Amino acid sequence: MAEQHELGPGGAPLDAHVLEAVVETFKALSDPTRAQLVYLLTQGEYSVNELCEYVAVTPSAVSHHLAKLRAIRLARTRRAGNQIFYSVDDAHVAALFREALFHLDHVQRNLPDHVEYSAADNVTDSANHAADVTASPAPGASLLTDS
Repeated sequence: MAEQHELGPGGAPLDAHVLEAVVETFKALSDPTRAQLVYLLTQGEYSVNELCEYVAVTPSAVSHHLAKLRAIRLARTRRAGNQIFYSVDDAHVAALFREALFHLDHVQRNLPDHVEYSAADNVTDSANHAADVTASPAPGASLLTDS
């Protein structure tokens, strides 16, 4: 059975250290290159050179961005011989990014909120969005369109 996460009592403000960590997470994703890197890492493992093929920055800059993502546990590494491969740190990172994309889909298509949504549920309506948002476009392609 999956472990449930304790989020604290409803209506109570976040502790200062938790709030700072949340802000750091969203700050990291506010950079377009880092956001694109996280999106790519939700699709699988990549080396720095592979990631450079999809973002318009140097390998050194990609490494710098990945170091920031690793520092706040949005990305992790796996060594295979002399190569290092990057992926999202855990399923929560992928879910956070997916939820941001689902939110944008709702905004762009002026869709209503989900009727049964409750913050206490810790469950999202991902299955309904799978048909709405392209599940796995080629790396570097946008999940959302201007249609």
